[in-house]
Amino acid sequence: MSSLPTLNRKIKTIVSPFHELLCSLHVLDQPEHHPKRLQWALGLKAQMPLPLQEAIHSVGKLSDSWTALIDLPDHAGTPVSCVDGIIELSQLPDAELVLLLLNNKVSLSTIIYKMHGTEGLLPKEEMDADVQYLLANVNTVRKLLISTLETYERDYFRQEWHYIEPWMNLAAAEFQETATRTPEKAINTLHPRLHAENGTVTAQKAVTYYYPYERLQHVYVFPSTFIFPHLLIGSSEDTLYLPLAVDIPGLSYSDGPPADLLRQLKALGDDTRLRILKLLWKGPYCTKQLAPILGISEAAVSKQLKQLSEAGFARSERKGNYLFYSGCKDAFDALIVLQRQFLEQ
Repeated sequence: MSSLPTLNRKIKTIVSPFHELLCSLHVLDQPEHHPKRLQWALGLKAQMPLPLQEAIHSVGKLSDSWTALIDLPDHAGTPVSCVDGIIELSQLPDAELVLLLLNNKVSLSTIIYKMHGTEGLLPKEEMDADVQYLLANVNTVRKLLISTLETYERDYFRQEWHYIEPWMNLAAAEFQETATRTPEKAINTLHPRLHAENGTVTAQKAVTYYYPYERLQHVYVFPSTFIFPHLLIGSSEDTLYLPLAVDIPGLSYSDGPPADLLRQLKALGDDTRLRILKLLWKGPYCTKQLAPILGISEAAVSKQLKQLSEAGFARSERKGNYLFYSGCKDAFDALIVLQRQFLEQ
């Protein structure tokens, strides 16, 4: 049975170059979410050729903005070099690569059946256009992924790692020392929405996750100069993966709200759009159906749907001559997290 006196022996702080490379790519894909790295990202992107920027964004669309790939180095439980991480990704079987990119959102059995053209034997799972593209173009995506990683690591990240590695090692050593003496106190310093007390680690995201000490055999903590203010956590049957935000002195800091948070709040600040969302929450509608219900023209409906779609709250699918819109419920979970992250900075 795990208890507080033994929790400290389960905590291991891991400085992993490949983990940090993937975190940096996440920041480059969504720089507005990271106030301590915003100026770094904007400056670096100004130096990058446009094809590399587009490749980073294309892979990001297929991998939860690169965060899905972080499972690969984290689950190793040891430091993973950039070279080794890229090689391992390049050698993953197709189905396992797709499962990793999709962050387990689609079952492995469905992926295998879909890739072999026999998906009709399984219950239909909802798949957006990006997921369908990935399943149909695994080799193309793999080549893009590996070439992007190799180019970015060689031309940009390698120099950045040389600069940040001492700060990472110092933060890791200090955290591990605290964890050895007072493990709960150490975990409670990692993030405002992460708590260790009464025999349980609690993580508050869109929903709350509970990890009893007695079920944990390992608690791996990964320092990062990029991941703040995200609470980037992962877990397996007996292992918990936690982030340690590392400050770099002298970095510019932006305290403004991210553009997508403003866009989402603006989209919700309208009576008609909220009425549309309530309808889309229950099922798909086209503009021709919505117009008489709302008492406005189809053109006015289209204008409101465009704003909801741009904010991520609605998505469309063509059926015959009409576009049918449905609500994106995941976007509301993400909105909760975005608000908390901004207020906690």
